[in-house]
Amino acid sequence: MIFMANSALARVYEHTDGNKLTLLEDPAASADYKMELIRNAKHHINILTFFWDNSTIPERMAVELSKANARGVEVRILTTFIPTLGTDITGAGRKELKAGSDATFAYVSLTPGSHFSFTHNLHEKIFLVDGEKAIIGGRNISDSSLSGKDMEVQLEGPVVNQVQDHYKKMFDFVTGLKIKSNCKREETMDECVGAYSKTIFSHNDKKYFPDQKIYEDGVDARIISHEALIHQYEKGMNKAQRLLQEDDILDTVIKFDFKKLRAYNYFVLPTARWRNFLEKNLAAGNSIDMITNSLESAKFSSNWGYIYSIPDVIDLIKKGLNVYQWQRNQKLNYVHEKVLIFDDEHVIIGSHNFGTGSTGVSDEIVVEIKSKAIAARLTEVFDKEIADPAITKKATLESMDAEENQYARMIRYIRTKALSSFLFEIY
Repeated sequence: MIFMANSALARVYEHTDGNKLTLLEDPAASADYKMELIRNAKHHINILTFFWDNSTIPERMAVELSKANARGVEVRILTTFIPTLGTDITGAGRKELKAGSDATFAYVSLTPGSHFSFTHNLHEKIFLVDGEKAIIGGRNISDSSLSGKDMEVQLEGPVVNQVQDHYKKMFDFVTGLKIKSNCKREETMDECVGAYSKTIFSHNDKKYFPDQKIYEDGVDARIISHEALIHQYEKGMNKAQRLLQEDDILDTVIKFDFKKLRAYNYFVLPTARWRNFLEKNLAAGNSIDMITNSLESAKFSSNWGYIYSIPDVIDLIKKGLNVYQWQRNQKLNYVHEKVLIFDDEHVIIGSHNFGTGSTGVSDEIVVEIKSKAIAARLTEVFDKEIADPAITKKATLESMDAEENQYARMIRYIRTKALSSFLFEIY
């Protein structure tokens, strides 16, 4: 029995009303809150994270998850293959299915580097408890989340079932890949498949998809996801096809009308569709302010991605984009936030970087929100950040030209065909 997601299922979900949304702005407080949610969980915990490393936060969380599982709470962790929970760097200690009690404990990782690309990523960040509260945003299960400028939002109400639906789809898909690759010996086939299949959960079970509470004066919200893994598995895309593939997040957002856009962007490495969207609106006189990493802040994450982006930044500044670069002389060393604020009500929060990597090789999820209160809070923070030179500095053509000249040889080198393909899939 092979569990494969059906790519015909909706990825741009319907708008739902009556949702309660809470911004989780402080990274340490968010980590502590997740521990509290685990301690109070009654039935199941579903986690999807790009990586789960061996730092303090995941170690604390592993302890709490083990305790929850011991009292009968089902635990499912879905992640990309990176040294992690109970795993040494060679992978020799990896245990994908772990039972701490009679309740399900599943740790399932996607192995990247297959299907004609350098890497494949489960890049979504989902933390979902009892089918009632879901957290999505940009933070991974790692201490690195404490030093990056990022944002998460807790969802309560009908939109939570949409998050669970996407989680189940990707859990089924990756589990199906595991069955196909690992359950090959006829004499152990039934036992192997059974070990995986017992972790699957049902849409028909109200414990996973409950009737959600409708909040009076709640907000309009829906989930949009990009399922790059399913697309590539089915079609075996090359690089050019990956960058042009269907991306429901990108393809939905570029249809938005606005007068003022405030955006956080990890690196400015736009696909052709995102670039055209920015250029079209700038040419129409619409205002776009973007906070992104500087050369200094990028050294905390990857200065190669930043240096690669310099020509793109220069080109877009010439076309009218206002670029504000994050400064590293503060507690939050770099920008990892993925938030778009359109005018005074329309907001996107999630994992999508609106760059070539997110469209080309990464599964992503965002929540589309219509809320004046949330937009106002995010706008307040954004405007303070671009007004404070200790936090951001506006990039000028003069400063960017100087960086381009300083790194001219490296830019030429990393934009060669081989390295360009690799970097496009990372960032």
